[in-house]
Amino acid sequence: MAFVIVETLADYPLTPENPTETDLRVLACLAERHSTWRYSLLSTDRRRMICTFEAPDAESVRESYRKGGGFFSCIWSGELIQPAGGLPQRQESKLKVIEGTYPPISVEAWNDANHKTLNCYAERGIEWIQSYISLDRTRVICELNAADAESVRQTQHKVGIAFDRVWSARLLLP
Repeated sequence: MAFVIVETLADYPLTPENPTETDLRVLACLAERHSTWRYSLLSTDRRRMICTFEAPDAESVRESYRKGGGFFSCIWSGELIQPAGGLPQRQESKLKVIEGTYPPISVEAWNDANHKTLNCYAERGIEWIQSYISLDRTRVICELNAADAESVRQTQHKVGIAFDRVWSARLLLP
């Protein structure tokens, strides 16, 4: 099974805690395609959501959303990267998401950037939870525990690593 990420950016507040008929159709289509929802991250302004799935492939999830009438910004397969020695606990009041889009990143470049960033995060009291990197190595989503989004932005600027956005998140579980 693959890790599949569904990114949604909406012009109005998303309300996943109140599933619509469309949401239920998408979930049924996902089940038909042997895809399992793992969890989602919803922005505090409710206009951005990242949903994670285990599925045969990204196309199975894409077909489920289309057949069920769901909407999404993009869907991609990725690799899950976690810290050695165990996964830190997500702290609901500190949960942040940072997203980046890059030219393809080599494993060596990823490791170098990760080393620099994690050292700087530690100095600022930011805890890396885990990351997803797209299979083509052009898209990265990282989950962090941080006091505020600005400290994450400042850290990224300090180490010279660009990013698309940083946002506070709420964890949604099945």
